[in-house]
Amino acid sequence: MKKFSDRWRYSSFSELNVTPMLDFAFSLLIIFLITTPLFEQNLDIALPTLDSQQQNASPHPLVIQINKMGKIFFNDRPIDKKELEVILLERINKDPHLTVSLKMDKDTRYEEFLPFMEFLEKLGIKRIGLVHIPNEK
Repeated sequence: MKKFSDRWRYSSFSELNVTPMLDFAFSLLIIFLITTPLFEQNLDIALPTLDSQQQNASPHPLVIQINKMGKIFFNDRPIDKKELEVILLERINKDPHLTVSLKMDKDTRYEEFLPFMEFLEKLGIKRIGLVHIPNEK
């Protein structure tokens, strides 16, 4: 007499037990939830205090305007990049924490804006602000 039938021997498992896999996934999730805040506390980031930020701030930022055609204006007069470079280098020598504010036309193309930002970075200007007109509601 056969102890097991042939049908039992050749059949495959039709169900997969997922309980151990879920236990493992939840265990990993709990481990990550516990360890992530510990790693964030160990990051060495020196945040500026209010006093040091006020000391480094430039009292009068330079305002540079760019129209939608990519033309540059300084003190409400057209200027080319070479003249502007000379002026900015003089101002940087006087104030190493120089702040530049950019007023741009809303239709200024990105292709005009990006090279100008690179130009300011090459001069060593790290504080650049974009001026906008707030919506009136």
